[in-house]
Amino acid sequence: MQYIEILECKSYHERTMKIMKIGRNDLCPCGSGKKYKKCCYPKIFEIERNLVSYNKDDYEDEYEDEDELFGSLKNFNDQEFMLDLMNNLRKMTLNGKSHIKKYYKIRKMHSDIASTMVKYYEDGKFKQKVDNSNVYKHEHPFKDKKKLTFIDSSFDLNTREGVQALYDILIYKISPNINCITEDFIQSHRYRKPEKVEFLHSMLNSTIGLFEIIKTDFDEGYVYLKEILTGVEYKIVDVALSGSQIHDNFYMYTRLITYNDICFNTGLSLTFDKKDSFIKAHIKNNKKDYKPEGELLRFIELYNYFSKNPNKLKIHVNTIK
Repeated sequence: MQYIEILECKSYHERTMKIMKIGRNDLCPCGSGKKYKKCCYPKIFEIERNLVSYNKDDYEDEYEDEDELFGSLKNFNDQEFMLDLMNNLRKMTLNGKSHIKKYYKIRKMHSDIASTMVKYYEDGKFKQKVDNSNVYKHEHPFKDKKKLTFIDSSFDLNTREGVQALYDILIYKISPNINCITEDFIQSHRYRKPEKVEFLHSMLNSTIGLFEIIKTDFDEGYVYLKEILTGVEYKIVDVALSGSQIHDNFYMYTRLITYNDICFNTGLSLTFDKKDSFIKAHIKNNKKDYKPEGELLRFIELYNYFSKNPNKLKIHVNTIK
């Protein structure tokens, strides 16, 4: 029986597949400690059967070389099939790693808590308030209290980014002068379990900003980011993004949460072309007089530009998350 191993090459499109002979009773190469027949073999058995129809020997009389063969198979969605195959096998390998298991557990907890928070808001239990007495204390860029009122009408709830932006402002601490649902949950002792209480504080202390991808770690599922305005670097777990080498041309505005040494991005994710004149001016202007408490202003500025830009940059990562 054959096991297909993904090999990391110079670029994502240059990855190849190596065939190794694995016995049914041998230890599974994914590292689970189980026998191959009781681990990955059942999951890829059907894949291997399907691969038979793409055997080069079946076509050698009709095609002169491998490039011509795979070029002709485009009509049969061969590239899509092979990409799906590689992504599934990579995900199987990553799922066996301890930090990825920990990551999925934390993401599940975050998803459950965030869903509860959304329902809390939809049931009318949360009221967004502005503490105008702290405006001057924190030197907030908005000194007109009329501008500090909640601006839900500015978000287009018919778009994904509009919904994400709305809930980001509701759930997380976007300004020192505006309350959020996470604070309500902490103050009301919504959860009793220590891990959930600790996680709420991680959500409250989360970071939102404009990031540049420095590098990716395909084998471990890590992505290395640098915040453009502060220069602070982060190592996050992102299975999908770490599988792509195409990241040099854009900035990503997103939120990072760190809990138990696992850092991940969540919710709002806006992407901007590095060559865009608006984003260049935004970075230049905000670097001159950077203030952490001014994030709400930057948040609205970036969201409004992204939502109204007909040529907005959207990143499609062809790997499974």
